[in-house]
Amino acid sequence: MKRFLFAVVLLAAAVPAIAQQLAPTDRIVASPFDGTWVGTAPASGSCAVLTIRLSIEGGAVDGTASEPDSPRAAVTGKKGEALPVPPALWQLHGRVQSDGTVKLVGLRAMKERNRQNASWSGRAEANAISLTESGAGCSRAATLSRGR
Repeated sequence: MKRFLFAVVLLAAAVPAIAQQLAPTDRIVASPFDGTWVGTAPASGSCAVLTIRLSIEGGAVDGTASEPDSPRAAVTGKKGEALPVPPALWQLHGRVQSDGTVKLVGLRAMKERNRQNASWSGRAEANAISLTESGAGCSRAATLSRGR
């Protein structure tokens, strides 16, 4: 009986050790769209011009969009001092499919707990990415080209 229990314990300890040898790969598969992309989206309605910068690696997209020319309210500190005006900054993330379809989600943090969401969709070609915004009350369209 002791030998049987010893064999069961040994087997129970060996199975997880063997399973750990099959580790997932950390390799990122390159896509033809990898690199840095920059461009602008002209003003549309009450929405300001956006300067967009995306970084693509293995089809994963991460980037920012800012409204450099939009007027923003002055910010006052707790002691009444004037603070620098915070930028109107969007965080963008999403995916580029192998067929060139682009889907992005944008989040803009504003005063206190207010947030603004938008989604972007479009197409990636060899030398340009075309995007269209929806969901934030704007319908801006942007064309991005490879940047540095």
